[in-house]
Amino acid sequence: MKILLRIILSVVGLVAVVALAAFAIGATMPVDHSISVTDTVAAPPEKVFAMITDIANGPQWRPEVKSVQILPKDNTRDAWVEDLGSGQTMKFLATTTARPQPYGPNVGPETVVAKRVVKLDDPGAQYGGVWTYELSPTRTNMGDQATLLKITETGYINPPIYRFVMKYVFGMTKNLDDYMKHIQAAAPKA
Repeated sequence: MKILLRIILSVVGLVAVVALAAFAIGATMPVDHSISVTDTVAAPPEKVFAMITDIANGPQWRPEVKSVQILPKDNTRDAWVEDLGSGQTMKFLATTTARPQPYGPNVGPETVVAKRVVKLDDPGAQYGGVWTYELSPTRTNMGDQATLLKITETGYINPPIYRFVMKYVFGMTKNLDDYMKHIQAAAPKA
């Protein structure tokens, strides 16, 4: 019985030390961050922009979103709540929506033709920020129209343990990488 008790206490002690170390490391990390991912989506900017702004259909191509509740517009700006399952919901507000502009043959991939800026609209959230989607025309290796999509997250993570987990367990760009992977898979089919 004493051996079992020692084993249990050792395991509990080890877990406590690991949690304390993760908290301490997280406490030394900055609360604010800015990260970006950029990749090609095999569809023209107009199509990719339509997917990004069609909030109601997001759950069809974003598996982490279980449902969306569209809210009344806030001064003509889109507002909505995403249900991520397990009781987690997030309220968003689109602060900027600049639709794709016509572009000619001299427009290169460095030219942003459309932009969408979305912020987590929950002042009491433990984490959040602003996500900026910048779309530029490009071509696939086969010469087809495509979109160079750059997603930038300028955010904050308040709890030190969350900062530690995001950096060392999931990776800071996990959510952006997932979004990019899902829109790349869905865009050619849309």
